[in-house]
Order: sequence, then C-alpha cells, then structure tokens
Amino acid sequence: MTRHTKLRQTLPALLALSVLMTTGCGGEEKPTPTPGGTSPTPRLSGKLRYESVPYDHSSNGLDYANIVSHPIRGARVLLLDAANDAILAETASSKDGTYAFDWTGSPSVKIWVHAETTEPHIVIADNTTQNAKYVLESAEIVADGPQTLDMLASTGWTGNSYGTERQSAPFVILDAAYSAARRFIDEALPTPVFPKLEINWSVENRPEDGDVNAGQIGTSHWDGNEIYVLGKADVDTDEFDTHVIVHEWGHSYEDFMSRSDSQGGSHGFGDVLDPRLAFSEGFCTALSAMILEPDTVYSDSMGLQQKDGFREDVDDNDTSMAAKPGWYSETTVENIVFDLYDDDKNGTEAFDKVSLGLGGIHAAMVGGFKTTSAMTSLFPLVATLKANHADAVGGIDSLVVHHGNGSSFGIDPVVDEWGTNETHGGDDPNAIPVYVGMKIGESKTITLVGGLDWALLGQNRFLRFTGSGSSVSVSTSSIDDVDLYVYRRGTEVASSVTTSGQESVQFSATAGDEYVINVQGFGEFSGSYDVIVDVLP
Repeated sequence: MTRHTKLRQTLPALLALSVLMTTGCGGEEKPTPTPGGTSPTPRLSGKLRYESVPYDHSSNGLDYANIVSHPIRGARVLLLDAANDAILAETASSKDGTYAFDWTGSPSVKIWVHAETTEPHIVIADNTTQNAKYVLESAEIVADGPQTLDMLASTGWTGNSYGTERQSAPFVILDAAYSAARRFIDEALPTPVFPKLEINWSVENRPEDGDVNAGQIGTSHWDGNEIYVLGKADVDTDEFDTHVIVHEWGHSYEDFMSRSDSQGGSHGFGDVLDPRLAFSEGFCTALSAMILEPDTVYSDSMGLQQKDGFREDVDDNDTSMAAKPGWYSETTVENIVFDLYDDDKNGTEAFDKVSLGLGGIHAAMVGGFKTTSAMTSLFPLVATLKANHADAVGGIDSLVVHHGNGSSFGIDPVVDEWGTNETHGGDDPNAIPVYVGMKIGESKTITLVGGLDWALLGQNRFLRFTGSGSSVSVSTSSIDDVDLYVYRRGTEVASSVTTSGQESVQFSATAGDEYVINVQGFGEFSGSYDVIVDVLP
C-alpha cells in the first residue's frame, strides 16, 4: 500500500498533520491523467502556492518577519470525490501554480496536492514514517457550478515557534530541486532525462548519526540513492535553505548524469582537500548559485529559532591566504566554476571574460569530464572546457590563474586532465606532481603528512601507469597505516584496506588504458612519512 503524510488544510483553519493509508495494493495509484481546464470556464480551478522564509544576510538566520509565497509548480494535483476519496481526475500545476478541472459526477470534491513532480519525477517523503509521501489536502467544496479554490501551504510559524505543521516545507524542497532539474532540461543539449529522485525530509531529521528512519541523518546529504534533509526545529533545519537543497541535488546530478570520484569526508573553509572531494563540494555549491541566481549567496540556517547560520557569496572570488586557494580548495572550485558559467555583468572583474552558460558546463560534465582517465577534479573540467571552446582558451586561463596567491597556494594554467606542469602544492611540496608517473616494473617512494584527516590532500597521493594487457601487482610498504585503491576511468578495479601499511592487489590491466593509484594514509602523528609503491608484472 502507499502511505501519504497528509497536510490537511481547511478553510480557514489548518489542522494537524496525519498519516493516510490509501486503499489498493501493488504500488501507487495511477489513474488516467485528465488534462485540466478543457473548457473556457472550468468547473473547478485555482492557484496553489507555498510560503517560504528568506535568509537574513545581516543577522545570519531565517527572517520570519518577511515570509514570501511562491507558486507550486509542476506538482501532481488530484481531484477526489469527497465522499469516498475516489480519484476523479488528475493534472499538474502550471508554472504559475494554477490548475483546472472539468469532470462529470459528484459535485462534492476536494483537492490533493502531492509534494511530487512528474517531469522530472521528484518525490518528497518522510523517512521517519515509512517513507510516507506528503500531500496537501483541501477542504471539501461543492462545485455544482464554476468554482475557485486556492490553496496556500503555510510555514506554520506563529511568532516564536512552529505552532502548526510546516505544510510548506516539502513544497519548498520540491521547488528547489525542480528548479535545478528544469534548468538543465530547458538549457542543456541533448536534453537530459533524469531518473526518479526521492528526497527525505522530516521534522525529526536532526544532526545525529544513527538510524535515518528515526531521523538521525547526520546532516543534509546525498547517500548515493536519495537525499536527506534536516528539519529539527531549534537545532538545524534546511528546508528553507534552498542553496543547501540545490547543493545536495547537485550530488545526485553528479551520480546520475556525470561522475564523482569523491570518497567524501570532512571539509571546511581553508582546508587543503583531496582534489576529488574539493571538486565535488565546490561544484555543487557553484551549481546552487547558477540555479538560484541572482541570489548567489550560499546560506545555511540553524540554532534556536533558526537565528544562527553562515553565508558566503559564491560570486566573490576569495583568493586570500585564509582560503588557501588552489586545485585542492572547494572555495577555489566554486569560484572558478561559477565564473566559467556567468559573465562579468558589472564589469568589475577584469579576469572574468568567459560566459559558457549552464549548457556549456553540462556538456563538459557529461563529456570529457565524465570519461577522463584521471580522477575527477578541477583539472579535467577545465581541460574539457578548453577543448570544447577553443575561442575561450585565453579567457579560461586568465580566470583560472587569478586564483593564485604566492608560490605555495594557487593554480597554474590547466594544460591537461592530469594537472601537468602544476607547481602549487598547497604548502605541501610532496603533493607535486599531482600524479606521479610510473611504469610497470618500477618502484617509487611517495611522502604523506601524518596527523591530518584522511580527506585532506596531505594524506592522499596519486600515481598513474599504463596497462600492458597482462596481470599487474600493485603493493605498498609503510610503517604507518595506508589503504590502496586502483581506478580505471573512475571505476575501482582493485583495493586493499587493512590496518597496516602493507597492502597488495593483483589484476589484469587492459593494454593502453591509464590506471590511477590512490594511496590514502592514516598516519596519526604529525610529520612526514614515506610509502614505497611497487607496480610489478
């Protein structure tokens, strides 16, 4: 059976949220869609809207004094017989939130507005109530002649708390994800086809690690299959933080449409990160600014009455020493990616004369970036864009090198997907070259930095070799714990993960294919330590 979390709406009172068990088995009910408004004067029509709470950039928190409303776009709308909940007709709300129905039969009806779109298919569910789907229900209305029925999903804010249910929350989340997908559908070629996406939100979702079915989701995140969104009032909520929603949608875009080799991990401002993690997080933040511009300020609210938070303008190019700019910085990635997308509207950025648009970024992400033999990072994206836009090569180089800051931090002009000729190691000279070249039969010594988190650049080194068409053995030797991974175009072909520094894998390497070795260290004590890497026939 299909469950719905029903957000009941009467006129004018709002009742408490309840869970509805619909009749029927074998999956969700799928009535034959009925186009709305088939006559000049439909029997029932109206506008659907949801309330949203903006972020106050001056105080860094949600601004409940200036709640705004927006149309519910593309949502699944059902017309039901009020007597027995039989479905009489179905339509989708328009881009301005309007709907219309004509039908024969009972004049006593009501409307269900699902927190769900069909093109593309996005569903908002409650992970704490067995994935119940959110539905906004109208009061019963007698439509024995042309009638208008407007509906507004409320925030539930009563002045100092959520005194009633947050009816609008699922629709705010839905619209943010819908906005992102529709931009690609409308602007990218070939037109992308997105698979079904489920986004989980609950008032119980809180920043605790544990059982996601109990709301212990850790943080808002993409788990490789679904998105989870925080919703615990006075602790951390993200339903009105639309940049956060689009950021997480961006991770689904990476997996559905492009590629991400990131292993995840902790990341923050000023971190010198594993470049895979830096790119994934920076790209998704840049994407939130692309989708929501002119609002390019990434903001995230939290705390008592959602009055705390932080913000950063993605269009501000931070090349300060605090940001530690470079190919390993998510701040640098988000600034460069956004500037590659937009244009210098105000004429204040002499370094930014490139405007490739969403279509240009998408073409690279599903093209050379997706198929690169290197790991996903800023290098293959920029290299692909330069290959796709020969007339913009000079502008792209100028934009990229703007993010330099001295000899240790920064980035050189990108010459290829491998970061060849890069000289900036993020104050870690052993991080250069980005990829250590090897031949089968060789042994190389690499140096890692102990006492750092495993997601940082200092604990990750990359090597590359070309397959010969025969079996290859790759091994490590170190006094500290390391893990060993081998990739072919981003797909893991072998790994060895123990608590020692002695790791070994063996596999057949396709002739002519490039393979990447990632040695990931877990040295606990500050200071450098060496790892011997052997690639043997």
